[in-house]
Amino acid sequence: MFIRPRKPEPEPHVRHTLSELGYEFDLTSGKLRNSSTGEPYEYSAFGTDKKKNAELYQSLLAPASRDVYRVLQSDLGMEPIAVPDSRQPHCNIYVTPGGLTKKHLVVIVTGHGVSGGVWAWNVLVKEGLRAGSVIEYVRGCVKRGYGVLVLNPNENIVASDGLPETFNTYVGHSTPIHGNETPDEHVGYVWSRIICGSSAEAVAFVAYNTAGIAVIDLLRYDFARFIGKSVGITFIDSVHSTFRLERGALAWLGLAAKQWENSAEPADSLLEDDRAGCVSVSAGNSSDCRELAPMACMESVLDFISSCFERGTIEVSLDNELSDNDGTESVDLSDADSGTDTDAIDDLTAIDSIQVVQPGGHVVDDGCIGWD
Repeated sequence: MFIRPRKPEPEPHVRHTLSELGYEFDLTSGKLRNSSTGEPYEYSAFGTDKKKNAELYQSLLAPASRDVYRVLQSDLGMEPIAVPDSRQPHCNIYVTPGGLTKKHLVVIVTGHGVSGGVWAWNVLVKEGLRAGSVIEYVRGCVKRGYGVLVLNPNENIVASDGLPETFNTYVGHSTPIHGNETPDEHVGYVWSRIICGSSAEAVAFVAYNTAGIAVIDLLRYDFARFIGKSVGITFIDSVHSTFRLERGALAWLGLAAKQWENSAEPADSLLEDDRAGCVSVSAGNSSDCRELAPMACMESVLDFISSCFERGTIEVSLDNELSDNDGTESVDLSDADSGTDTDAIDDLTAIDSIQVVQPGGHVVDDGCIGWD
């Protein structure tokens, strides 16, 4: 008789803090260091014992990521916003004080698998906060007078203890976060429910790696509203595609976006990349670690964002009537369509609509908050 083997029960999920593991971030240098010795973290902490070195490294990833949230709040004064809300399973996004009421808002979206505010786990642990997290980007934006909103696209589930997790860091019983079950849905949700209802007159996106896909979806599915509020997209080593964008969206992208590709070529030198749909330049990353690209090109990215805010929105005219509004650049596409792919409507995930208050008090009914 065949007996089906029992599946092993998953081990209880234990959360450790950095201090419990004997480590902390030096807030002066941003480096991860041993709390007792003060020495910077080294992967070879146990010498030639590869197993122990790997176990220590793996054990530090999640606690180090959670410590980024602490620094965003304690050192930068950022405030958490529960998404969808604190009365149900949720994750947090973070905004600078008064960020949603400022004229200019920078939205930072990190890439695949990591917690919000982290460019890459390996860089965070090995190189520290400056290169491994968005903290320096936030500081740079605040210094220029912009509001900053840091999204959290990968914490799509809540663990059994009620805290949000990524699929990469948690094994066990979990509950999906409604309306934010995938990174794309999270970005769509925050765009429609929070960013569109904010007082910000101009929004610029920083999209790293797979985040470029989610931001392109905003342009594709919410074209008119997106180009009416967004002034630019900065892609960093993005893997997005423009394959299904209509002509209006492609025209806007070519004028309002820029891609910094991971490359050892001199910083900001032009590169050929037909896939990006916009100007592509080198991030100037001369290291073997491609996850260092965001830090390598930070100043160039911030300068581009400033130029986008100075230029203002770009109005893609579809009826051959060009606008001459101050701060608005117009493009004539009289024979192009609106940029909405009606063939893809069946792919949309319908989520209950709510009323959103637009700047000036205008209330609109909003039913498009997340996409597959």
